[in-house]
Amino acid sequence: MKHLFIFILSAFGLACSLHAKVIEEYVLEPAILEVEYERVRVTDTLLVETDFKTDYLTLMAGKTISAFYSASLKTNDSLCIRSVDYLTALMEDRASFGAVSALEREVVYRNHPAGKITIHDQFSLCNWVYVEDWVKPEWEVTDSTTNIGGYECLLAISHYRGRVWYAWFTPEIPISEGPWKLCGLPGLILEAFDEKRHYHYTATTIKLNPGRSVEFFNYRDRLKTNRRAALKEKRRFLQENLKNLLLSSGALSSSDPDKMKLEIVDKSKPLPHKNYDFEETDYPHE
Repeated sequence: MKHLFIFILSAFGLACSLHAKVIEEYVLEPAILEVEYERVRVTDTLLVETDFKTDYLTLMAGKTISAFYSASLKTNDSLCIRSVDYLTALMEDRASFGAVSALEREVVYRNHPAGKITIHDQFSLCNWVYVEDWVKPEWEVTDSTTNIGGYECLLAISHYRGRVWYAWFTPEIPISEGPWKLCGLPGLILEAFDEKRHYHYTATTIKLNPGRSVEFFNYRDRLKTNRRAALKEKRRFLQENLKNLLLSSGALSSSDPDKMKLEIVDKSKPLPHKNYDFEETDYPHE
């Protein structure tokens, strides 16, 4: 039953998010760098060694603008919005749909618009957008060195929005870029992790001058919010009961009302696999 609720919730979210036909696609600037990062995110901080999720995310960077996102989700959403047949087939294939539903929803545009970061995300059965000032991490470069993938790297440390981050960067690729919002060093970040190792980014492929473009893309109507409000709401969503969310949304309105009743949830205890926090922890947690 739990897996069925997850499937219905994901299907409902996808159907709602793609109901309005939104196709925004345009080139921001030519790309000078394309990097795929493996991100390992701990999903239960009490079971760090065994309870985690792995994602593969793409950094597409130009001279002034970059985008960080799931390339697989971008491709899937582009097909869904353009082809009803593709969307229908996807929703009928539970295995494929489950794989798509697990993809990272957050998209990070750095320096777009100029001096700002634009974030797209999805949670609480809604799609969101917010724009914040581009505040780069302040790094302290140490004398520690290592070799990653044949590149000589230096270690830098930063206290950034609630976490202590360690980043191995290489001056051999003098492009001040990295995964997520981590950037601002005199070289490309090849590996980064927080002090508790709840988040760990590792570059798996690097392409210089890939012959592609940094693109802006969006396939959903989005509600506007701000960074702290978004993180607070996203955190609240982690504690929500799936069945209660579906009932509140009306997605189960045709079900037997005697069987579909709201459940009392003890929110003082994190739900299984949700005992974690985000990359940024500097937001109200009440």
